[in-house]
Amino acid sequence: MSAVGVIIFIGAILASIGLHEFGHFIAAKRFRIKVEQFFIGFGPRVWSVRRGETEYGIKALPLGGYVRIAGMNPFEEIAPEDRDRVFKARKPWQRAIVLGAGSFTHFVLAAAIITVILSMIGVPDFDRPTTTVESVTATVNGDRSPAAQAGIVRGDTIVSVAGARVRSWQHAVDLIKARPGEITEIVFLHEGQTRRAEVRIADHKPDGTKVGFLGVGPRFDVLKRSVFGAAGESFVQIGRGAWASLLAIKDLFSPHSLGRLFKVVTGTEQRLPTDPATVVGIGQQAGGLARTGDFAGLFYLIAGFNVFIGVANLLPLPPLDGGHLAVLAYEKIRGRDVDMRRLLPVTAAVISIFGSLFLLLLYLDIVKPLPGIPG
Repeated sequence: MSAVGVIIFIGAILASIGLHEFGHFIAAKRFRIKVEQFFIGFGPRVWSVRRGETEYGIKALPLGGYVRIAGMNPFEEIAPEDRDRVFKARKPWQRAIVLGAGSFTHFVLAAAIITVILSMIGVPDFDRPTTTVESVTATVNGDRSPAAQAGIVRGDTIVSVAGARVRSWQHAVDLIKARPGEITEIVFLHEGQTRRAEVRIADHKPDGTKVGFLGVGPRFDVLKRSVFGAAGESFVQIGRGAWASLLAIKDLFSPHSLGRLFKVVTGTEQRLPTDPATVVGIGQQAGGLARTGDFAGLFYLIAGFNVFIGVANLLPLPPLDGGHLAVLAYEKIRGRDVDMRRLLPVTAAVISIFGSLFLLLLYLDIVKPLPGIPG
């Protein structure tokens, strides 16, 4: 089943790339800007066909795509008959729509996915976990986890910890956290029968956090909404996801995070489930979700990935769409055009920095994959 998750994820990424470029394409066509090419992928041409003034096609490396809009390449020579149909010939607000249309499609796709999941499948109510166990961590720092030693399995219900009857999942967590290294009685229900086990609570989690740790994760009740309620909730979640994406990007480029990544590469620190990853690492997570049958979680992952890409693409850095939007705003404020050729060194620097970070994370995704999220 893990292969199914990876295939679904790859297919979703290719579809989102196509929709991104289609957003630019349809907006440019709407404002009668000449579109010369619409391609999915990079590298050698696999297939192409010309329809009217536009060439459509697929290239060998499915690592992105592009729409070639007349006048956006500062080195392009414009034929006299096309001068009224180039990008620069349109009003600033029209150019802004063309530039923002790509990211807009990512948000629309994310909203559609979230709406379908909330209205048809439902999602776990993460605000109110039950006392039933959904996942069990097998090992902690090389040894069997306390939960595994106690014989706790998925579907069991935690009844009491150290003689205290459990009122909620958080209550159980608090009781366990307060007893690192202590031998503690755990009472739980297994297939309707009460079982007792005395185990030594681990004194830290797999990520190194110094608190008591049993090694179980909770089951959540499933929430469903009406279609209209789900659509409204999707916008709320996209807003939260966009803000979280901005914070994640900020943290990624902080000295602390960059230093930690290099320590992970050199082997002086372990990789954590919360570490950044490329599409390879996210694809591995997608495979894991499919393997456990959590297809709602898989599509939520795809929705979140689209929100992140939409936000990242709007960063005010060339050659991203946000960089072009920033130039457009500068031109509007200053009242004069910017020679895009003068920004080529900045573009090269941005590509080098992002490319180097991508290769570093890709190496980690292959050599040191993200560990499973602990229960």
